[in-house]
Amino acid sequence: MNSTLLYIRVSSKEQEKEGYSLDAQEKLGEDYAHRNNLKIVKRWKVSESAWKEERIAFNQMLDYAKKHNSVKHILFDVTDRMTRNDIDKIKIMTLVKYFDKTIHFSRSNKIINKNSGSEDEFMLDIEVAVAKKMSNDISRKTRMGMLEKAEQGLFPSNAPLGYENNPLTRLIETNDKAPHIQQAFSLIASGSYSANMVSNILYEKGFRGKRDNRVGKSAITHILKNPLYYGVFRWNEKLYQGSHTPLISKELFDKVQDILSGKPLNHINKRNFPFNNIIRCGTCDCKVLGELKKKKYIYYHCTFSKGRHSGGDYINQENIAKMFEPSLQKIALSNELAEWLKEALKERLRDSQKLRENRLNLLTGQLKRLSTRLSRLYDAKLDNEVNNEMFKTKEEEYNNQILEINSQITNLKKDKPDVYEYACKIFELSKNLVYLYNRANYEEKAKILKTVSSNYTLLYKNLYPIYKKPFSYIAKGLKSKDWLPG
Repeated sequence: MNSTLLYIRVSSKEQEKEGYSLDAQEKLGEDYAHRNNLKIVKRWKVSESAWKEERIAFNQMLDYAKKHNSVKHILFDVTDRMTRNDIDKIKIMTLVKYFDKTIHFSRSNKIINKNSGSEDEFMLDIEVAVAKKMSNDISRKTRMGMLEKAEQGLFPSNAPLGYENNPLTRLIETNDKAPHIQQAFSLIASGSYSANMVSNILYEKGFRGKRDNRVGKSAITHILKNPLYYGVFRWNEKLYQGSHTPLISKELFDKVQDILSGKPLNHINKRNFPFNNIIRCGTCDCKVLGELKKKKYIYYHCTFSKGRHSGGDYINQENIAKMFEPSLQKIALSNELAEWLKEALKERLRDSQKLRENRLNLLTGQLKRLSTRLSRLYDAKLDNEVNNEMFKTKEEEYNNQILEINSQITNLKKDKPDVYEYACKIFELSKNLVYLYNRANYEEKAKILKTVSSNYTLLYKNLYPIYKKPFSYIAKGLKSKDWLPG
């Protein structure tokens, strides 16, 4: 019997339903081989596209045929199971003409060998051309379908980690990996973790990839740069507003991008000195750090990283703790003023709510007008009243404006934090700051100081704070005497 190679292939699930399944092709091939005295010595059952730049299994079969002179026959199902492109057809014809191989097609009972006439080769060329045309049509329709989905806000590809495709709604929906994705963004945004650290933390908490594998540093970085997680997605180099549920806010996404692009991370206090990393020298702007003396006393002083200078005295921890008190007294509210500010804020918030509603109505009107313009633009394109260049320019302009307005509307509709409740807590804290500070230990004192100020400057044994908001507003109001109840 003549030694034969059997190569069978499918490129989609739909083809299996149409009678081109691997098992069906294999059965037809075996029957053909039996009828024609052929012995199948090696077979390839593969699922791959005939248009892939590198058809691994196909090229393996070619190499095997070239290396084994005893194998003179290669069996395919039909022409388009062999190839849908001219390059692979040339490879097959090289086997025929230079390696004396005979090509069989089990479904059509056709044979191609070096003795085949020009008509046989011509028919093979036609069949390959038809297969190529069909493949091009399928590819074009697929691209058009994906673009149509994108314009409808439907993500047109496989869902990334944290989501899964719903074939019924055609939407991507969150799954049990979503909380891990949210935590990855939060950890990076804190400024205290690298992508590799996040990978390790999430792995320990059970986060796995689609193949149940570890999600490494590069994959985490790819996730962190994907805008899909805040509600938009990029398709064909264009951003589309998605219909899916975002996992994070755009603000958090932007913050993470800043950090990934090289924004300096916060310094981590590695020593157990409570007032480290909150004071800078007023003379040279170097850090003021604690140092242990005689194994029991803590003194703070300039690090002199830029060179020694005068005024860099050593201050013990007890004294420097007392030096912070005046900065707290400058943002301490009286009971009367705190109550007056609560009432004033309540009135201000009523006005703000009205402005918010007016803004929402204005944006809704703008969105409606833009949608009407876009609809008219499509009508003009169908009626050939506008050229392609003008159509694309205006379409992109309108779509970008619609995306921006939708983003503003979404932000306006979001549940806003209870500003009044938050402000009341700040006012209460401000009233009791000095009292709380005096009763606290050194670690608790440092936490209070970090709450109200981002940094302190030490100059001539005085500490000058840079207050955080809203404490900066309180300090300014108390200093200017603008806050006068009644």
